Amino acid sequence: MSFFDIPSWVLPDIRSCSEVYGYLNDGPLRGVPISGVIGDQQAALVGQMCLARGQAKNTYGTGCFLLYNTGAQMVWSTHGLLTTVAYKFGASAQAVYAIEGSVAIAGAAVRWLRDSLGLLKKAEDVERLAGGVEDTGGVYFVPAFSGLYAPRWRSDARGTICGITQGTTSGHLARAALESVCFQTREILDAMEQDSGISISRLLVDGGMTTNDLLLQLQADLAGVPVGESCACR
Repeated sequence: MSFFDIPSWVLPDIRSCSEVYGYLNDGPLRGVPISGVIGDQQAALVGQMCLARGQAKNTYGTGCFLLYNTGAQMVWSTHGLLTTVAYKFGASAQAVYAIEGSVAIAGAAVRWLRDSLGLLKKAEDVERLAGGVEDTGGVYFVPAFSGLYAPRWRSDARGTICGITQGTTSGHLARAALESVCFQTREILDAMEQDSGISISRLLVDGGMTTNDLLLQLQADLAGVPVGESCACR
């Protein structure tokens, strides 16, 4: 802020996620109070009941979005993550903070296999295709279509698929795509543990990709922690 010569007093206060801010004054919902305000990923953190310090969630969609509850303490990352407000329940309550990391390409990698390579008829087919092989056959996929997000923040990075041989099949490519999501998630989890000093004992997950049981098993294996799936993926 000092670099841009912005005084701290111009920034908004941290307000509660649960208090009445006003009322709708038009339409069929006229008079209904506006009494809940929270960001999308923070809402997922709360919805997954990650209300204790050291709990973490990941939302698997077009990209991945991980939040890690650091409690009342703001943790300033030295490993490429962002510090954010998680939630505040009540006007007089203590604000709770989190560290956040995002993966640019997750479900978008599956969509690319479908739309650009024609390996899938529909995105859901990736689980069957990837499950038809025991491993990636030495294939590695880095889906940096729009650069790499946390913890590297390299906008100049570009995607690559390496390790292809004459024996490489569409199944190997599909499995490598799923593993790429899990490896990037693992890298962010490692950064979160290093920043916080607390080991993550369980990863709670949601988002459209969590209907893929193979993905969740790969994530548990590569992260080395149990993965807890939400009853409602969205």
